[in-house]
Amino acid sequence: MNLRSRLVSPLFPLALAATLHAQSAAPAAPAAPQAPALSAARSKGLAWLLQQQKDGVFVVSMRGREMRDPGLSAFGLMALQTKPKELRTADEQKVVDQGIAWLLTQQNEDGTFGQRQPNYVTCVAVGALTRAGNPAHEPVLKKAQRSILVFQHLESSGYSPSDPDYGSIGYDSKSRGDLSNLHFSLEALRATGLPQDHEALQKALVFLQRTQNLKSVNDHRAKTDGSVEGGEKGPPVEAVAGDDGGAVYFPGNSPAGYLKNPDGTVVPRSYGSMTYALLKAYTLAGVKKDDPRVQAAVRWIGEHWDLTGNPGNYDPKDEQAKFHGQFYGYVLLAQALDAAGLDEVATKDKDGKTVMVAWRPALRQQLESMQQADGSWVNQGSDRFFENVPLLCTSYALVALELCRN
Repeated sequence: MNLRSRLVSPLFPLALAATLHAQSAAPAAPAAPQAPALSAARSKGLAWLLQQQKDGVFVVSMRGREMRDPGLSAFGLMALQTKPKELRTADEQKVVDQGIAWLLTQQNEDGTFGQRQPNYVTCVAVGALTRAGNPAHEPVLKKAQRSILVFQHLESSGYSPSDPDYGSIGYDSKSRGDLSNLHFSLEALRATGLPQDHEALQKALVFLQRTQNLKSVNDHRAKTDGSVEGGEKGPPVEAVAGDDGGAVYFPGNSPAGYLKNPDGTVVPRSYGSMTYALLKAYTLAGVKKDDPRVQAAVRWIGEHWDLTGNPGNYDPKDEQAKFHGQFYGYVLLAQALDAAGLDEVATKDKDGKTVMVAWRPALRQQLESMQQADGSWVNQGSDRFFENVPLLCTSYALVALELCRN
């Protein structure tokens, strides 16, 4: 299975058997394998999700008003399509078709989707459309691809390799780049057919390395707002790379805080969701699993293995910090490890002994333990990043569970 099918594309059925006439003249072809039955948790989650839409469009109540948001609807459509097409009922397929038809009407003339955070929403829309696997959508997807490429900070938009933002993508062409937007962008670019050796992916590596706490590839220095571990504020200080192999939000910046060095510089703290995003992005850009950059990220994941929250996200003054972006972290963890071709992660048990954890059953068990009685998921530890919206967390959970293979 290639990267495109692992990350955003549908599970297509195998080719049909030969005709009866052909079968009579030759040995019978083996029967195509049946799609595996869905787990009870996935079935219950999908049933809940179907109740949240009308004619394929998801409507959510946020800040006192109902929203028909293309980004949230695209997430919902992605999640619905985690049910293999051959297992969907006619009514379920109709909902998907209606939703995709509505989503197509949300594309702007410049190729983006929606009116807010155009890069993010466009990438999610690409995820929903590519799963549908309809060749008629090709012009729409190519138009979206071109719009994403325009957002990248390169020479054509006045950036040079020495600029901290070089190779990155943000929420739009005017925003500073970040690792979260970039991994979404690389996924969408690959899903729309951009080759792995395209300059957009190769130049993205410059930015990716600057988000990794790995001194052998990151000598970037940046000014921060002076926030260090413990929450103290002060005058801007210089941030330098650490060496634990994990990743941060953008060069020199970590919402997880900073560690202070004896020389007065600080190291942005690595944390789970961005380390998963880094591993995923490296893989999309063609970096192999034996590369030191990938190995360092995988090592960090194992050393901080914790499915009860977003590991590394720590603030002694914020009891909820561990749970910020928890469900976003789950889907990124699944996508990153699956894309990198890893079935197990090396970690330590309570006695300090190295053990191999099969991440798929571990993540499946964790998510199933967090499912609500009605079939939905919601982040009960933090409302940051809209994870108090069940539609979003349920979509994240279903996309992650699909990669758990059951």
